[in-house]
Amino acid sequence: MNATASRLPFALVSTAAALLMTVGASAQAQELKPVSPQLGVYAGGTAGIGVTNGLCTAPCSNNTFAGKIFGGKRLTPGLAAEVNLLMFGETERVNNQATINAGGTAKETVRSRAITLGINWEVELIQDFTNQIRVGWAFVNQKKRLLSGNNVEVQADRRLNAPYIGAGIAFRLNRDIKLLSSADFVINGHEGMYLFGIGASAEF
Repeated sequence: MNATASRLPFALVSTAAALLMTVGASAQAQELKPVSPQLGVYAGGTAGIGVTNGLCTAPCSNNTFAGKIFGGKRLTPGLAAEVNLLMFGETERVNNQATINAGGTAKETVRSRAITLGINWEVELIQDFTNQIRVGWAFVNQKKRLLSGNNVEVQADRRLNAPYIGAGIAFRLNRDIKLLSSADFVINGHEGMYLFGIGASAEF
């Protein structure tokens, strides 16, 4: 009886030791496994609200669904060259019947997009959180549609260049994925455009 009791704890200890050695060897193998270096290239997107000012001939709705897609190449760990495609959505103005009868347009619609070229500077705030500051130049394309009271549509394109700035906060979810919140501004006087969104990016 005593021999059986003494063999049982010994067997348990031996089994536990073997399991610990297996786990330790597996963990060591994972640590020694080489991690492929990143290329310093990233891409991502955000979605949110776009605000456009002064695009219609009279006050028009200016809060629309908007978003952006972007990509960049790191020059240093905290500095990257970046390109953005900003989509500010579509804003419109619908006139009343009195304005239409006086020869005014029935409906005015403006859609705005911009491509920006610039730099993204990232400053680490606390662990896994970074502040992003963007500066660059925006190439804006606006498409305007005017609809008369007789349902005659006139279209016109407008292109302009303007300074661009942006700011945001990123949270590193893992080595390759970040969650983002950002605000982007195209500075053009009373016709400035703004985009506020949340999204994610992946780095390769």
